[in-house]
Amino acid sequence: MKVLVIGAGVAGTAAAWAAARASAEVVVVHDRAGASALGSGAADFDPWERARAPHELGAEEAEHLRALGYVAGSEPCLLATSAGLLRPARARDGALLDLAELGGRRIAVAELVRDDWDAPLLAHALSETAWAKRTGTRFEPRALELDAERALPAYDFAARFEDEAELEKLGAELAKAGGGADAWLLGPWLGTKPGVAEALRKRVELPLGEALSLPGGAAGARFEAARDALLSERSIQVRRARVERVSASTAVLEGGEELAVDRVVLALGGVLAGGIVLDPARPDHPGGAGLRPSLDAPVVLELDGLPVDAVSTLHGVDLASHGVELLERVGIAVSGAAARGAPGIFVAGDAVADRPRTWLRALASGLAAGRAAAT
Repeated sequence: MKVLVIGAGVAGTAAAWAAARASAEVVVVHDRAGASALGSGAADFDPWERARAPHELGAEEAEHLRALGYVAGSEPCLLATSAGLLRPARARDGALLDLAELGGRRIAVAELVRDDWDAPLLAHALSETAWAKRTGTRFEPRALELDAERALPAYDFAARFEDEAELEKLGAELAKAGGGADAWLLGPWLGTKPGVAEALRKRVELPLGEALSLPGGAAGARFEAARDALLSERSIQVRRARVERVSASTAVLEGGEELAVDRVVLALGGVLAGGIVLDPARPDHPGGAGLRPSLDAPVVLELDGLPVDAVSTLHGVDLASHGVELLERVGIAVSGAAARGAPGIFVAGDAVADRPRTWLRALASGLAAGRAAAT
Protein backbone atom coordinates (compact mmCIF):
# COMPACT_ATOMS: atom_id res chain seq x y z
CA MET A 1 0.00 0.00 0.00
CA LYS A 2 1.47 3.34 -1.07
CA VAL A 3 0.05 6.37 0.72
CA LEU A 4 0.64 9.94 -0.39
CA VAL A 5 0.31 12.60 2.30
CA ILE A 6 0.01 16.16 1.01
CA GLY A 7 1.07 18.59 3.70
CA ALA A 8 3.60 18.34 6.53
CA GLY A 9 2.06 20.27 9.39
CA VAL A 10 0.75 18.66 12.56
CA ALA A 11 -1.98 16.74 10.70
CA GLY A 12 0.21 15.62 7.80
CA THR A 13 2.99 14.49 10.11
CA ALA A 14 0.55 12.49 12.23
CA ALA A 15 -1.01 10.91 9.13
CA ALA A 16 2.36 9.90 7.71
CA TRP A 17 3.48 8.50 11.07
CA ALA A 18 0.28 6.47 11.55
CA ALA A 19 0.32 5.11 7.99
CA ALA A 20 3.97 4.09 8.31
CA ARG A 21 3.22 2.32 11.61
CA ALA A 22 0.55 0.38 9.72
CA SER A 23 3.27 -0.82 7.30
CA ALA A 24 2.31 1.41 4.39
CA GLU A 25 4.89 2.93 2.08
CA VAL A 26 4.50 6.65 2.70
CA VAL A 27 5.48 9.67 0.65
CA VAL A 28 5.01 13.19 2.05
CA VAL A 29 4.85 16.07 -0.40
CA HIS A 30 4.76 19.63 0.88
CA ASP A 31 5.61 23.03 -0.46
CA ARG A 32 5.97 25.73 2.18
CA ALA A 33 5.50 26.31 5.88
CA GLY A 34 1.89 26.33 7.04
CA ALA A 35 -0.01 27.17 10.20
CA SER A 36 1.84 24.58 12.29
CA ALA A 37 5.11 26.45 11.77
CA LEU A 38 3.46 29.50 13.35
CA GLY A 39 2.57 27.64 16.55
CA SER A 40 3.07 29.15 19.99
CA GLY A 41 3.99 25.92 21.78
CA ALA A 42 0.52 25.44 23.31
CA ALA A 43 -1.62 22.53 22.12
CA ASP A 44 -5.38 22.26 22.65
CA PHE A 45 -8.18 19.98 21.49
CA ASP A 46 -10.86 22.65 21.78
CA PRO A 47 -10.29 26.42 21.65
CA TRP A 48 -8.87 27.13 25.10
CA GLU A 49 -11.29 29.96 25.84
CA ARG A 50 -14.21 27.50 25.53
CA ALA A 51 -12.62 24.28 26.79
CA ARG A 52 -14.41 22.63 29.71
CA ALA A 53 -13.16 19.20 30.76
CA PRO A 54 -9.64 18.19 29.61
CA HIS A 55 -9.61 15.98 26.53
CA GLU A 56 -8.45 12.47 27.43
CA LEU A 57 -5.52 11.59 25.21
CA GLY A 58 -5.40 8.14 23.67
CA ALA A 59 -2.22 6.09 23.85
CA GLU A 60 -1.38 6.78 20.20
CA GLU A 61 -1.97 10.52 20.59
CA ALA A 62 0.24 10.64 23.70
CA GLU A 63 3.01 8.67 22.01
CA HIS A 64 2.99 10.93 18.97
CA LEU A 65 3.03 14.05 21.14
CA ARG A 66 6.09 12.77 23.00
CA ALA A 67 7.83 12.05 19.71
CA LEU A 68 7.32 15.72 18.77
CA GLY A 69 8.75 16.93 22.09
CA TYR A 70 5.41 17.88 23.64
CA VAL A 71 4.32 17.20 27.22
CA ALA A 72 0.79 16.38 28.36
CA GLY A 73 -0.13 15.57 31.95
CA SER A 74 -3.41 14.42 33.39
CA GLU A 75 -4.44 18.06 33.98
CA PRO A 76 -4.06 21.17 31.79
CA CYS A 77 -0.86 23.16 32.06
CA LEU A 78 -0.72 26.93 32.58
CA LEU A 79 1.42 29.02 30.23
CA ALA A 80 2.51 32.65 30.09
CA THR A 81 2.50 34.93 27.07
CA SER A 82 5.06 37.67 26.54
CA ALA A 83 2.18 40.15 26.92
CA GLY A 84 1.59 39.16 30.54
CA LEU A 85 -1.44 36.91 30.10
CA LEU A 86 -1.91 33.37 31.37
CA ARG A 87 -3.68 30.65 29.43
CA PRO A 88 -4.34 26.97 30.08
CA ALA A 89 -3.41 24.33 27.51
CA ARG A 90 -3.89 20.58 27.24
CA ALA A 91 -0.28 20.03 26.16
CA ARG A 92 2.85 22.11 25.64
CA ASP A 93 6.18 22.20 23.92
CA GLY A 94 8.58 20.70 26.46
CA ALA A 95 10.69 23.88 26.46
CA LEU A 96 7.86 25.95 27.97
CA LEU A 97 7.45 26.59 31.70
CA ASP A 98 4.33 25.05 33.24
CA LEU A 99 3.18 27.51 35.89
CA ALA A 100 0.43 25.20 37.15
CA GLU A 101 3.06 23.34 39.16
CA LEU A 102 4.52 26.53 40.66
CA GLY A 103 1.60 28.16 42.45
CA GLY A 104 2.68 30.09 45.53
CA ARG A 105 6.32 30.27 44.43
CA ARG A 106 8.66 33.11 43.53
CA ILE A 107 9.37 33.08 39.80
CA ALA A 108 12.26 35.02 38.33
CA VAL A 109 11.65 36.61 34.94
CA ALA A 110 14.83 36.88 32.88
CA GLU A 111 15.59 40.53 32.12
CA LEU A 112 17.51 41.25 28.93
CA VAL A 113 17.65 44.37 26.79
CA ARG A 114 15.53 43.26 23.85
CA ASP A 115 12.90 45.06 21.82
CA ASP A 116 10.48 42.12 22.07
CA TRP A 117 10.80 41.44 25.82
CA ASP A 118 10.02 43.72 28.78
CA ALA A 119 10.72 41.72 31.94
CA PRO A 120 9.65 44.36 34.51
CA LEU A 121 6.35 44.97 32.74
CA LEU A 122 5.79 41.24 32.23
CA ALA A 123 6.54 40.42 35.87
CA HIS A 124 4.11 43.11 37.03
CA ALA A 125 1.35 41.97 34.65
CA LEU A 126 1.71 38.31 35.62
CA SER A 127 1.72 39.19 39.33
CA GLU A 128 -1.60 41.01 38.83
CA THR A 129 -3.38 38.03 37.25
CA ALA A 130 -6.20 36.43 39.19
CA TRP A 131 -4.27 33.14 39.36
CA ALA A 132 -1.17 34.77 40.84
CA LYS A 133 -3.20 36.62 43.47
CA ARG A 134 -5.23 33.53 44.36
CA THR A 135 -2.15 31.32 44.73
CA GLY A 136 0.21 33.93 46.16
CA THR A 137 2.63 33.54 43.25
CA ARG A 138 5.20 36.31 42.75
CA PHE A 139 7.01 37.24 39.55
CA GLU A 140 10.21 39.27 39.81
CA PRO A 141 12.50 40.57 37.05
CA ARG A 142 16.12 39.45 37.41
CA ALA A 143 18.77 41.09 35.23
CA LEU A 144 21.13 38.87 33.25
CA GLU A 145 24.49 40.14 32.07
CA LEU A 146 24.29 38.87 28.51
CA ASP A 147 24.70 40.56 25.15
CA ALA A 148 21.11 40.21 23.99
CA GLU A 149 21.43 42.08 20.66
CA ARG A 150 18.15 43.89 21.24
CA ALA A 151 17.01 43.99 17.61
CA LEU A 152 18.06 40.45 16.66
CA PRO A 153 15.00 38.52 15.40
CA ALA A 154 13.56 36.11 17.96
CA TYR A 155 14.30 33.10 15.74
CA ASP A 156 17.97 34.01 15.43
CA PHE A 157 18.29 34.78 19.13
CA ALA A 158 16.86 31.35 19.98
CA ALA A 159 19.26 29.66 17.54
CA ARG A 160 22.17 31.36 19.29
CA PHE A 161 21.78 29.12 22.35
CA GLU A 162 22.23 25.98 20.29
CA ASP A 163 25.92 26.85 20.57
CA GLU A 164 27.41 25.07 23.59
CA ALA A 165 29.46 28.08 24.72
CA GLU A 166 26.48 30.46 24.55
CA LEU A 167 24.31 28.00 26.47
CA GLU A 168 27.01 27.70 29.11
CA LYS A 169 27.02 31.49 29.54
CA LEU A 170 23.24 31.56 29.90
CA GLY A 171 23.32 28.77 32.48
CA ALA A 172 25.98 30.58 34.50
CA GLU A 173 23.97 33.82 34.48
CA LEU A 174 20.79 32.05 35.59
CA ALA A 175 22.66 30.34 38.42
CA LYS A 176 24.22 33.64 39.52
CA ALA A 177 21.00 35.68 39.41
CA GLY A 178 18.60 33.05 40.73
CA GLY A 179 19.12 33.50 44.46
CA GLY A 180 15.83 33.22 46.35
CA ALA A 181 13.84 32.28 43.25
CA ASP A 182 11.99 29.00 42.81
CA ALA A 183 11.89 28.96 38.99
CA TRP A 184 12.93 30.90 35.89
CA LEU A 185 10.65 32.23 33.16
CA LEU A 186 12.54 33.04 29.97
CA GLY A 187 11.49 34.35 26.60
CA PRO A 188 11.11 31.98 23.63
CA TRP A 189 14.87 31.69 23.29
CA LEU A 190 15.72 28.05 23.98
CA GLY A 191 16.68 26.87 20.54
CA THR A 192 15.09 26.33 17.16
CA LYS A 193 15.77 22.62 17.58
CA PRO A 194 14.64 20.31 20.40
CA GLY A 195 17.01 19.60 23.27
CA VAL A 196 18.28 23.06 24.24
CA ALA A 197 15.90 23.47 27.19
CA GLU A 198 16.80 20.02 28.52
CA ALA A 199 20.51 20.82 28.24
CA LEU A 200 20.02 24.10 30.11
CA ARG A 201 18.01 22.42 32.86
CA LYS A 202 20.98 20.17 33.56
CA ARG A 203 23.06 23.28 34.24
CA VAL A 204 20.54 25.09 36.46
CA GLU A 205 18.99 23.55 39.55
CA LEU A 206 15.74 25.52 39.36
CA PRO A 207 12.78 24.66 37.10
CA LEU A 208 12.92 26.81 33.99
CA GLY A 209 11.21 27.29 30.67
CA GLU A 210 9.91 29.69 28.08
CA ALA A 211 6.89 31.87 27.64
CA LEU A 212 4.79 31.16 24.55
CA SER A 213 6.31 31.96 21.16
CA LEU A 214 4.92 34.54 18.80
CA PRO A 215 4.05 33.33 15.26
CA GLY A 216 7.18 32.37 13.37
CA GLY A 217 9.19 31.91 16.56
CA ALA A 218 11.13 29.16 18.27
CA ALA A 219 8.23 26.81 19.06
CA GLY A 220 7.19 26.52 15.42
CA ALA A 221 10.80 25.95 14.37
CA ARG A 222 11.21 23.20 16.97
CA PHE A 223 8.08 21.49 15.68
CA GLU A 224 9.50 21.45 12.15
CA ALA A 225 12.84 20.07 13.37
CA ALA A 226 11.09 17.35 15.40
CA ARG A 227 8.87 16.54 12.42
CA ASP A 228 11.85 16.13 10.11
CA ALA A 229 13.59 13.84 12.59
CA LEU A 230 10.43 11.77 13.11
CA LEU A 231 9.79 11.27 9.40
CA SER A 232 13.43 10.37 8.81
CA GLU A 233 13.36 7.86 11.66
CA ARG A 234 10.39 6.14 9.99
CA SER A 235 12.16 6.17 6.59
CA ILE A 236 9.32 8.25 5.13
CA GLN A 237 10.17 9.85 1.81
CA VAL A 238 9.71 13.64 1.86
CA ARG A 239 9.56 15.80 -1.23
CA ARG A 240 9.42 19.57 -1.53
CA ALA A 241 7.00 20.19 -4.36
CA ARG A 242 3.61 21.64 -5.16
CA VAL A 243 0.77 19.26 -6.05
CA GLU A 244 -1.51 20.58 -8.78
CA ARG A 245 -3.95 17.71 -9.25
CA VAL A 246 -4.81 14.56 -7.37
CA SER A 247 -7.04 11.50 -7.58
CA ALA A 248 -7.07 8.35 -5.47
CA SER A 249 -4.41 6.79 -7.71
CA THR A 250 -2.36 9.66 -9.13
CA ALA A 251 -0.87 12.97 -8.08
CA VAL A 252 0.42 15.47 -10.62
CA LEU A 253 3.15 17.77 -9.37
CA GLU A 254 3.96 21.23 -10.63
CA GLY A 255 5.91 20.70 -13.83
CA GLY A 256 3.87 17.66 -14.86
CA GLU A 257 5.55 14.83 -12.93
CA GLU A 258 3.11 12.08 -11.97
CA LEU A 259 3.18 9.94 -8.83
CA ALA A 260 1.31 6.64 -8.78
CA VAL A 261 -0.24 5.94 -5.37
CA ASP A 262 -2.94 3.79 -3.78
CA ARG A 263 -4.38 6.27 -1.28
CA VAL A 264 -4.11 10.01 -0.65
CA VAL A 265 -4.34 12.04 2.57
CA LEU A 266 -5.09 15.74 2.10
CA ALA A 267 -3.55 17.64 5.02
CA LEU A 268 -3.44 20.93 3.13
CA GLY A 269 -4.44 23.24 5.93
CA GLY A 270 -7.29 25.72 5.85
CA VAL A 271 -7.54 29.25 4.54
CA LEU A 272 -4.65 30.48 6.72
CA ALA A 273 -2.21 27.94 5.30
CA GLY A 274 -3.47 28.27 1.73
CA GLY A 275 -5.03 24.81 1.54
CA ILE A 276 -8.39 26.47 0.93
CA VAL A 277 -8.14 29.45 -1.41
CA LEU A 278 -10.39 32.51 -1.37
CA ASP A 279 -10.44 33.87 -4.91
CA PRO A 280 -11.22 37.59 -4.71
CA ALA A 281 -13.89 39.21 -6.81
CA ARG A 282 -12.43 40.89 -9.88
CA PRO A 283 -13.61 41.92 -13.36
CA ASP A 284 -12.18 38.82 -15.06
CA HIS A 285 -13.64 36.48 -12.42
CA PRO A 286 -17.44 36.44 -12.75
CA GLY A 287 -19.50 35.42 -9.75
CA GLY A 288 -17.65 37.32 -7.05
CA ALA A 289 -15.36 35.91 -4.39
CA GLY A 290 -15.23 32.13 -4.31
CA LEU A 291 -13.65 29.34 -2.27
CA ARG A 292 -11.84 26.31 -3.66
CA PRO A 293 -9.16 23.78 -2.68
CA SER A 294 -5.61 24.83 -3.59
CA LEU A 295 -5.33 21.80 -5.88
CA ASP A 296 -7.63 20.07 -8.33
CA ALA A 297 -9.27 17.18 -6.46
CA PRO A 298 -12.66 15.38 -6.61
CA VAL A 299 -13.78 16.78 -3.25
CA VAL A 300 -16.61 19.01 -2.06
CA LEU A 301 -16.15 22.10 0.09
CA GLU A 302 -18.63 22.43 2.92
CA LEU A 303 -19.62 25.07 5.45
CA ASP A 304 -21.96 24.54 8.40
CA GLY A 305 -23.07 21.22 6.95
CA LEU A 306 -23.92 22.62 3.50
CA PRO A 307 -21.98 22.62 0.23
CA VAL A 308 -20.24 25.96 -0.25
CA ASP A 309 -22.37 26.65 -3.33
CA ALA A 310 -25.45 26.55 -1.10
CA VAL A 311 -24.16 29.33 1.15
CA SER A 312 -23.07 31.53 -1.75
CA THR A 313 -24.97 34.06 -3.81
CA LEU A 314 -24.79 35.23 -7.40
CA HIS A 315 -22.10 37.59 -6.13
CA GLY A 316 -19.97 34.86 -4.55
CA VAL A 317 -19.46 33.70 -0.96
CA ASP A 318 -21.88 35.51 1.33
CA LEU A 319 -19.49 36.94 3.92
CA ALA A 320 -22.11 39.46 5.04
CA SER A 321 -24.48 36.74 6.25
CA HIS A 322 -21.98 34.20 7.54
CA GLY A 323 -19.26 36.52 8.81
CA VAL A 324 -15.54 36.44 8.25
CA GLU A 325 -15.47 33.57 10.78
CA LEU A 326 -16.64 31.27 7.98
CA LEU A 327 -13.01 31.25 6.83
CA GLU A 328 -12.20 29.23 9.96
CA ARG A 329 -15.00 26.71 9.31
CA VAL A 330 -14.97 26.08 5.59
CA GLY A 331 -13.26 22.88 4.51
CA ILE A 332 -13.60 19.57 2.73
CA ALA A 333 -16.69 17.48 3.45
CA VAL A 334 -15.84 14.16 5.12
CA SER A 335 -17.44 10.95 6.30
CA GLY A 336 -15.22 9.86 9.16
CA ALA A 337 -11.69 10.39 7.85
CA ALA A 338 -12.64 9.90 4.19
CA ALA A 339 -13.44 12.68 1.74
CA ARG A 340 -17.14 12.41 1.00
CA GLY A 341 -17.80 10.95 -2.43
CA ALA A 342 -14.09 10.48 -3.21
CA PRO A 343 -13.00 6.86 -2.58
CA GLY A 344 -9.34 6.52 -1.68
CA ILE A 345 -8.95 10.14 -0.55
CA PHE A 346 -8.79 11.06 3.14
CA VAL A 347 -8.69 14.45 4.85
CA ALA A 348 -7.02 15.70 8.03
CA GLY A 349 -6.40 18.84 10.03
CA ASP A 350 -7.63 22.31 9.14
CA ALA A 351 -8.70 21.10 5.69
CA VAL A 352 -11.68 19.31 7.32
CA ALA A 353 -14.92 21.29 7.33
CA ASP A 354 -16.60 22.58 10.48
CA ARG A 355 -14.04 21.48 13.06
CA PRO A 356 -12.09 23.65 15.48
CA ARG A 357 -8.72 24.69 14.05
CA THR A 358 -6.65 23.45 16.99
CA TRP A 359 -3.35 21.62 17.34
CA LEU A 360 -4.65 18.44 18.97
CA ARG A 361 -7.69 18.18 16.67
CA ALA A 362 -5.27 18.30 13.75
CA LEU A 363 -3.09 15.64 15.34
CA ALA A 364 -6.00 13.33 16.15
CA SER A 365 -7.55 13.67 12.69
CA GLY A 366 -4.14 13.07 11.10
CA LEU A 367 -3.69 9.84 13.03
CA ALA A 368 -7.19 8.70 12.03
CA ALA A 369 -6.66 9.57 8.35
CA GLY A 370 -3.28 7.84 8.26
CA ARG A 371 -4.67 4.66 9.81
CA ALA A 372 -7.65 4.64 7.46
CA ALA A 373 -5.51 5.25 4.38
CA ALA A 374 -3.17 2.39 5.24
CA THR A 375 -5.92 -0.23 5.56
